[in-house]
Amino acid sequence: MEYEFRRRSKAAETARNINDVYGANTTNDRTIRYLFARFRSGNFDLRNEPRGRPKMLVDNDELKVIVGADDSQTTAELAAAFEVSTRTILVHLRQIGKIRKLDKWVPHELNERQREIRVEACLALLNRLALDRIALLLVAKNGFYSTIASTQLVG
Repeated sequence: MEYEFRRRSKAAETARNINDVYGANTTNDRTIRYLFARFRSGNFDLRNEPRGRPKMLVDNDELKVIVGADDSQTTAELAAAFEVSTRTILVHLRQIGKIRKLDKWVPHELNERQREIRVEACLALLNRLALDRIALLLVAKNGFYSTIASTQLVG
């Protein structure tokens, strides 16, 4: 690439030459343009520079304290307090495990009673499904098929 740069080749031509020698899709003219710009500034090092993580806009611990003190704040109010977008606040609220229910920020996890209710509901649905399938098999085995039986099994 440096050779082509010093020859004053165009980026598209350089990309074509490299792809011809090393195989299709080895590089593209966007990459070559980027590297040529680096070469023009005197940087001939082809290694990538370390990037690191972007700076956190919201401190999750601070957000947890604020939401814990007043769980009825809206995302707009929290966004204004941290001077960020509501989308950023929603991302950080999800990270600390909070969701909005009945105008309050509550933990996303279920308590023991909620888990029991869900298990009971699932078991009831499974039992109903099993009974419906048994009834359907009995109807099919006996050779009877009526619209009344099928609507009762589905509905």
